[in-house]
Amino acid sequence: MKPDLNTVPEFYRGYIECTNQTSLMEQFNQSTQQLSLIMDGLDEKTAAYSYLKGKWSLKEIFLHIIDTERVFSYRALCLSRGEKQKLPSFDQDKYVMRSQASLRDLQSLKSEFLSVRQSTILMFSSFSEEQWQSKGRIGSFEFTVNILGYIIVGHLNHHVKIIQSRYI
Repeated sequence: MKPDLNTVPEFYRGYIECTNQTSLMEQFNQSTQQLSLIMDGLDEKTAAYSYLKGKWSLKEIFLHIIDTERVFSYRALCLSRGEKQKLPSFDQDKYVMRSQASLRDLQSLKSEFLSVRQSTILMFSSFSEEQWQSKGRIGSFEFTVNILGYIIVGHLNHHVKIIQSRYI
C-alpha cells in the first residue's frame, strides 16, 4: 500500500509522489518495462550523452539506478530481518564518479538492471505482512520496508521523467 507521505522522510517524498495507487509489484513490472524500452531505443553514442557539462550521462544514470536499487533492496532486507543497527547513508555522487559507467556497453547495463530488478521483485514478493511493516533507521531517518519499496519504484520513475525531458 502506498505510504502516507507524513510517514516518509521529507527528502524521499518526491520519489513516493512519482508512484501511483496500483500495487507495488505491478509498479515494479511497469517501471521495468518502461526503462527497458528506453534502453532498447538508444545507441551507444546517445547513451554516452550528457545534456550539460557536469551532468550525468545516460549510462551513468542507468548505473546509478542499478546501484540505488541494490542499496535500497539491501536496506529492505536488513529491516525485514529485524536489523537494529543504524544503516549508513551513501553518497550517490561518489558512487557515480567511481562507477566507470562510460566503460560499460549499453546491453550489459540493461542485463544488469533486469537481473537486479528481478532479484528485487522476488525479495519483495517473499515478505510477510509483518516484514512489510518492519522499521529501522537509515542515516538519521526511520523507514519501513514498504516505504523502501516505493522509494525504489519512485526513484526509477523520477529518473525516467528526467531522461524523457532532457535526454531523448
